[in-house]
Amino acid sequence: MNQDQIFSIAEGFTIVLWILILYWVGRFIRNRFDHESIQRFFYAGWGVKIAFAVVFAFVYLFVLGGGDINAYWDSATVLNKLFLTNPSGYFQELVHTDRILGVTHHFNQDTGYPPGWIWREPEAWNAAKILSVFSIITFNGFWATTLLVASVVFFSSWVMVYRIITHEEINANAVLFAFLFFPSVTFWCSGISKDSQVYTLSLLLMYQLFRWLIWDPKRTVIRFLIIIGISILLFGLRQFVALAIIAPFFLAIAARYANRWANRPLILLLFRVFVYTSLVFAFFVVANLDRTQVLIQEAQITQSDFSVNPIYTGAKYEINQSDGSILGLILSLPEAVFIALYRPFITENLGYNFIVNGVESLGLLLFTGVFFLNRNLIGNLRYLIKSEFTIYMLTFVLLTAFMAGYTSILFGVLVRIRALALPFFFLLLTIRKPQLKNLI
Repeated sequence: MNQDQIFSIAEGFTIVLWILILYWVGRFIRNRFDHESIQRFFYAGWGVKIAFAVVFAFVYLFVLGGGDINAYWDSATVLNKLFLTNPSGYFQELVHTDRILGVTHHFNQDTGYPPGWIWREPEAWNAAKILSVFSIITFNGFWATTLLVASVVFFSSWVMVYRIITHEEINANAVLFAFLFFPSVTFWCSGISKDSQVYTLSLLLMYQLFRWLIWDPKRTVIRFLIIIGISILLFGLRQFVALAIIAPFFLAIAARYANRWANRPLILLLFRVFVYTSLVFAFFVVANLDRTQVLIQEAQITQSDFSVNPIYTGAKYEINQSDGSILGLILSLPEAVFIALYRPFITENLGYNFIVNGVESLGLLLFTGVFFLNRNLIGNLRYLIKSEFTIYMLTFVLLTAFMAGYTSILFGVLVRIRALALPFFFLLLTIRKPQLKNLI
C-alpha cells in the first residue's frame, strides 16, 4: 500500500464529499427508523463506529505493519484498476474467477497483481471483490472507504436495533450496547476487513428473515430476492456463518406456529414432537451429505493447520481433538462453545492485545452468573424458548461459537470470528420474562 497516497489532497477532497453524502443518508435513516428510547444514541453510535474503524486502520498500518488490511486494500486497488482499463473483465471477475486460466487472465503489469494468498483463497477474494465496489465509488480513497464501510456497518446495526426495540421484549439499553458499543465487536467489525462484511451481511440477512416472519410480514417477491442475494454473498464470504443464520430460522418458524396453539396443549405437544423428531432426522441427513463431510474435513484441516503450522504465531489455546465424526463433534461442542464465549480469561497473560477481550470475558461470566442465579430462572428460560427471536439467537450463538472455538486455535483468530455472536449472546444473558403489570 502506498501510504503517501492515503494522505494526499485528493484523498481529503474525497473524504469531504463522502461526509456530505453520508450525512444526508444518515439523516434519512435516523428519521425512517426513529424511536424515542434510542434516537439520542444515533450520532454517538455512528461516531463510535467511525472512530473504531480509524483506530483499526492505524493499528494495522502503523503498529502491526499492514497485515490483512494491506492485502485487502491492495486487492481492491488492483480490481479498481481493472475496472478502469477493462470494465467487462472486471464484471467477469466479480461474477466468476477462473483459476484454471490463472491470475494473468485478467490482470497484468498495468493493473498490477493481487496478493497471492488473497487470490487463491476464494472467501478472501470474494471479500476483496466486495471491497473493490467501495473503492470504485470512493475513487480509490482509503480513508473515504473506511468512512463508508464503518457507516454501512452502523446503518445495518441501527435498523437491527430499531426492529428489536420495537418488536421484542428486550431491554433497550442492552440492545444499544450490544450492537453499537460492544468494544471488540466494534473494533473488529467496523473497518476494512472481511469480518466487517460478514457482520453487516449477517445483520441484514437476520433483519430480512425476521421482517418476513414476524416484524413486518409482507412476503413480497422483492424481499425474497433480497434474502437470496444476501445469502449468496454471505455464503461466499464465510459458509458456516450463512448456515448458522439460516438453519436456526426453521426453529423460529416452528416456535411461531407453536405459539398459536399455546391454549391447546395436546395439539401443541404433538406439534413439538413432530418438529423435534423432524429436526433430529434432518440433522442426521444433512450431517451425512457429501458437502457437509467436506466442510467437516475443512474444519479439521483448519484446526490442525493452526495448531502445528509454524507460520501461525501468537497465543494459542488447546482443545480436545475430535475424530471428525458427528458424535465426536457433538462431544466437542460444550468445550468449543465455552472457549469461544468466555476466553481469553483476564488472568491469562496473553499481552496487551487481549486485555479488552479478557475484560469482556469477565463481564460475560458475571452476566452468566446473574442470569442463572436469578430467582425467576425457570420463567426466564420458558420465555426464552417460546419467543421466536430469542430461541433463534440461542441456536445461532451455539452454532457460531462452536465453529469459532473448534477451528480457531489462535486467540487472535478466535476473538475476530466470535465477535459476530457476542451481541446476541449478551442479549440472551439479559433476557427476563416480562412481568405483568398490576391493574389498578
